[in-house]
Amino acid sequence: MKTRMFTIVAFTLVFTLSSLLVNAAEKQKVPITEEVLSAIHEEMLGPKDVFKGRDLLIGFSQRRLAGSEWYEQLLRVARNQAEWMGADIIILDADGDIQKQIADLESLIVRGVDAMILNPHHTEAVLPGVRKVHEAGIPLVVVNSELSQEGKPFCFVSADVFNSGYKGGQELAKAVSKRWGIDQPVKGLIVSAYPATEESDLRRWGMVCGYTDYMLDKYARTNLQIVDHRYGHWLPDITLPLVMDSLTAHPDLKVIMSVCDGTTHGVVGALKTMDKLGEVLVCTIDGRKDVLEWIKEGDKGIVADSFNDPRLMGKWAVYFAAYAAMGYEVPDRFDTPNPCVTPENVDDYYDPESRF
Repeated sequence: MKTRMFTIVAFTLVFTLSSLLVNAAEKQKVPITEEVLSAIHEEMLGPKDVFKGRDLLIGFSQRRLAGSEWYEQLLRVARNQAEWMGADIIILDADGDIQKQIADLESLIVRGVDAMILNPHHTEAVLPGVRKVHEAGIPLVVVNSELSQEGKPFCFVSADVFNSGYKGGQELAKAVSKRWGIDQPVKGLIVSAYPATEESDLRRWGMVCGYTDYMLDKYARTNLQIVDHRYGHWLPDITLPLVMDSLTAHPDLKVIMSVCDGTTHGVVGALKTMDKLGEVLVCTIDGRKDVLEWIKEGDKGIVADSFNDPRLMGKWAVYFAAYAAMGYEVPDRFDTPNPCVTPENVDDYYDPESRF
């Protein structure tokens, strides 16, 4: 009797494990075709109404909206992509408050969303809310801002911002080398976003590394002296007075590394107020139309701007969230294209009709 029971139990275990392996093997990967990959800016991804009639509900917890055109574009195209696929989407704005963002995640869970998109306000502080998302069995897509690896599993949709910063730092070093050479120190200001925010840190590290590597390769030494570091919270109005203060303290400042086009608007405003437009060279990240126009005009000192397109991130985040909700396998990470725009190639990228 015991032998027979053991045989039955063993058979049941083998059958169950076999079924799980078969199911895992049969899990389809999200379709990423050449046609989907080639869709630019406002073009929607995949077939129209692919999930219409499935009652698919996506939740989106946004870190902050006020004062940011970048975030407006992220959410606008996310809504468009959800509508295109035949899904509904609920977007909650945490308004820069980490406790509200955690509460927003809990609220979206209660509202029965099938997948969650998170643009985290803080790399680690949001983890209590993320754990509840996982406990509820809801697929998670993180967009734009890095989340601590403790929040796994999730699909991360962003640009490779370290690489974006690296490209910009290289171009800044080229411009410095052309204008001033290597024999005199070049004093620099870094404008980051928030302290202990991985998204901001990676951009800053990339810029410094790109600049340093270029100078080491060309001269076997570097002339960059970082004399100041400020936090602009991604916003021009916060950045402007900080940069003016730095320019007052360091009137011989020659370069500014700005982690996004939002802070760069504040940088340009400060340079204009201090009558230093064109005297200080600037690299930045985002690829906004107005900043590309400044590069094209050539009088504001912007020498590099790497793309970090919110429209691409918004639609890809929804695309992966929708397919994850339907049981498809999605990638751990997806990087959107991030070409670096300079005075030499700006005509290839500047689009006066662009909405961003």
